[in-house]
Amino acid sequence: SFGLCLGLVCLKQMIKVADQVPDSRRGASSPTSSPSKSVLKRLLNVFKQVWEGILSLKSDRTIGLLILNTLVTNMLVYPLGSVVFPVIFKAIPEGSIEGEGSIFSRLILSIQDLVGIHKEKAWMNYAAVVSLGGVVGPFLSNVVVYWVKAFTSSRLELMNWVGLIVGIGGQTTALACLLMVLTYVQSLSAGMRIACLFIVWGGMTALNNVTTIYFNAHTQQRLPRSERGRFIANILALFTLANSIGSLMYGWALASAGLDLQIALSSRLLALALVLRLALGVTLRLDRSGRETVLLKKEE
Repeated sequence: SFGLCLGLVCLKQMIKVADQVPDSRRGASSPTSSPSKSVLKRLLNVFKQVWEGILSLKSDRTIGLLILNTLVTNMLVYPLGSVVFPVIFKAIPEGSIEGEGSIFSRLILSIQDLVGIHKEKAWMNYAAVVSLGGVVGPFLSNVVVYWVKAFTSSRLELMNWVGLIVGIGGQTTALACLLMVLTYVQSLSAGMRIACLFIVWGGMTALNNVTTIYFNAHTQQRLPRSERGRFIANILALFTLANSIGSLMYGWALASAGLDLQIALSSRLLALALVLRLALGVTLRLDRSGRETVLLKKEE
């Protein structure tokens, strides 16, 4: 499974750079140059980016913790939206929302009509509604960022630190809510399932975005300008690999027989994410030397 995952990531990276030719070699390339060497070089570049992304964990203690926090998100949280949610929605009988008549079902139908969601199958409509929560999330994150800015207006040196604590604390709370919804999703009505996932997914996306904003602010403060581009490229390669591995893990959970067992195994993976995030949040909160680096104002 790991080999397949790594192969898919490498293939994606090669397709991404297939048409990119370094300027210094345009026109100077030999017509007899071997395509196999070019493919091998691209593969080695992917491995190099992943390895350098792993080494980034040691560059700064706080940066390392924040990278691990984002790895948890990409590996154990985001794959839910593309792998697990569709299975949950497919289990909802056609016409259940329309015939339910509850407040939640009317809310879902109103959202579908408002934004024009009319897919071929009902479960596709439900998936689109929950994905819409992820679109609304970044707008909600702006509200949190403005609140952090106002809260720290008298002590601006605390802004990044407060932002990180609020972001990771909010991520942990949203993750606990998502775990609760996923665990008891079978006992909820069709409308309540979709409404709860829509609300929790939107809130989680907002708080993930808040953490990312202050993560970026901290790296810009700590890393030299000449290293920032390479750092971002390396950790993005690492996050892509983590997302692929997470999709395989949830795919394994869904390969079991019966929806109840599939949800139970998926819930265990999500519970692992919650435990890891709690550990990372506590470690960050108790790291006094790391807190000082967040407060540090680096002179340009």
